[in-house]
Amino acid sequence: MRGVGRIGVAIFIMTLTPGCAFYQSLIARFRPATPESQVSSTIQSTLEPKLDAMDNRLDRIEQMLTDVREQGRQQQIQEARSQQSLAGLQQEARSTRVAVISLRKLLATQHSNLVARLRETAAEPSADFWAVDIPMGTLPNGGQNHQVRRIPAQVPDNAREILVYAQVATGYVKGGPHRFRISVRVQGDREAAFYLYAVGLPQPSWAYNSDNVWLPMPQDRQIIVRTEGEPFFGDWNSEVRIVGYR
Repeated sequence: MRGVGRIGVAIFIMTLTPGCAFYQSLIARFRPATPESQVSSTIQSTLEPKLDAMDNRLDRIEQMLTDVREQGRQQQIQEARSQQSLAGLQQEARSTRVAVISLRKLLATQHSNLVARLRETAAEPSADFWAVDIPMGTLPNGGQNHQVRRIPAQVPDNAREILVYAQVATGYVKGGPHRFRISVRVQGDREAAFYLYAVGLPQPSWAYNSDNVWLPMPQDRQIIVRTEGEPFFGDWNSEVRIVGYR
């Protein structure tokens, strides 16, 4: 009986020893479990800052994408406007070029017709007139200073009068109103003159003015040209010619 009693005491002691597996499982059954709400609260408190940081980063990325898209749209609008402006300038340049070509043809035709009429008139036996075609340069651009053009020897000293042709054409040009004066000295400071009027405006069109006037043959054999107005800046042209004498 004593042996049996000792064996029972040993088994009881092993059962209650903390290192024993049976003891651990027995203690775990009676220990209170951690509540799920406390675990969830811990996880939430840990993840919320990370989620907030991720939301902030996503917002910044979306704003950056929005800004990039807006910049692209503005750039497309600006490129479209630039293309329209370029197309307009190209069309204007083509129209101006065509107008210049047409004007030159018209002036050349008028000059040829004038010379032909003068030669026909000079060919008549009763006409005391001789046709010539002598370039005398262009009209001055602007300012009060005059220019002197010497009449060449094609016009003899015994000529009484000279027929002077002058023309001016203005296109896309700045400068405002101009008055061109073509004159010769008659006696002392006295001058015989005629005038051409032209206006410079920045517009895609051309205007021209021309005239033929008989002037006395000057003893100093000089034609004086002067322009009143600011200098032209742009497309314009002019010329002065002697187309006859008598």
